[in-house]
Amino acid sequence: MRLVTFEKKERREHGYFIGAVLDENSILELGAAAALYLKEREKEKDSVRIAAELIPNEMDRFLKQGAGALELARKTVRFFLEEKVDLGRGSSRSLIFPLGEITLKAPVPRPGKLMAMGLNFYDHAAENKVPPPEFPVGFLKAATSLVGPGEAVPYPGSTRQLDYEIEMAIVIGKKGKNIPKEEAFEYVAGYTILNDLSARDIQSREMSKRLVLLSKSLDGLGPMGPWLVTRDEIPDPHNLAMELYVNEEPAPRQKSSTNQMVFKIPDLIAYWSQMTLEPGDIISSGTPGGVAIFRQPAEKWLLKPGDVVEARIEKLGVLRNEIIP
Repeated sequence: MRLVTFEKKERREHGYFIGAVLDENSILELGAAAALYLKEREKEKDSVRIAAELIPNEMDRFLKQGAGALELARKTVRFFLEEKVDLGRGSSRSLIFPLGEITLKAPVPRPGKLMAMGLNFYDHAAENKVPPPEFPVGFLKAATSLVGPGEAVPYPGSTRQLDYEIEMAIVIGKKGKNIPKEEAFEYVAGYTILNDLSARDIQSREMSKRLVLLSKSLDGLGPMGPWLVTRDEIPDPHNLAMELYVNEEPAPRQKSSTNQMVFKIPDLIAYWSQMTLEPGDIISSGTPGGVAIFRQPAEKWLLKPGDVVEARIEKLGVLRNEIIP
């Protein structure tokens, strides 16, 4: 499944909703649709309550419900796709929204923790002219930096060196601590795309003191999406093509594969689960080579207002955001 968090543009209902992608222009509102499925197919008399408990409107709360919630979501999607449900029957409103009627948000809008990896791609370490790290290294990226697909990213007034970084985001689906590598994938809900935008001049000052935080966490520096692709849809997450484009340039700025990751997903989960991991937490893959700051001259390649950045990862979709003044 491809799961999204969205807002409705013109309905009186406010707040976030969880949806499932039916096709490239149709999003199914999962909670209400599950209630209809339970009533029509399972003949469940308390369908609304059960659906609300298993499929709440927040992605982290939904993931906390575990395998039962995911299975209900899958059955609901199959019901709507295979049965050609007449939405006028048992429902006074549409449960399927064209993309033009909703606003997609980051799939997990406010994760409890977002661990972003540093130097975790061989080609990125090479362009840094440093050896790959001996153990996973990273930093916490503030959840308030996250924005959704298509959302504008305001150019921060405190930087003059805004850079791009395409990354795969690993979304945790089950609470765990000290997770063995051989069990790591059992704790993965799915994957999405993160553009770890970076204020390089601030980062340079921070790194001179052996710290990284503000340069990665300014508002808007975490575009994420377009959706969360569940683990079962990605049999080999270590062999996905990655490309990042700016302004429809014919050649990608970054072109690599997740097979360039120094530490693979089981390594990362085993390492970071020395602290408790919870549903909705995110671990990023790190970025491959090709970032602007290591191109010459860097000023030509760094982002500026008006630039449109597209991060593409095979099977995970396209994350597109414009940088605005």
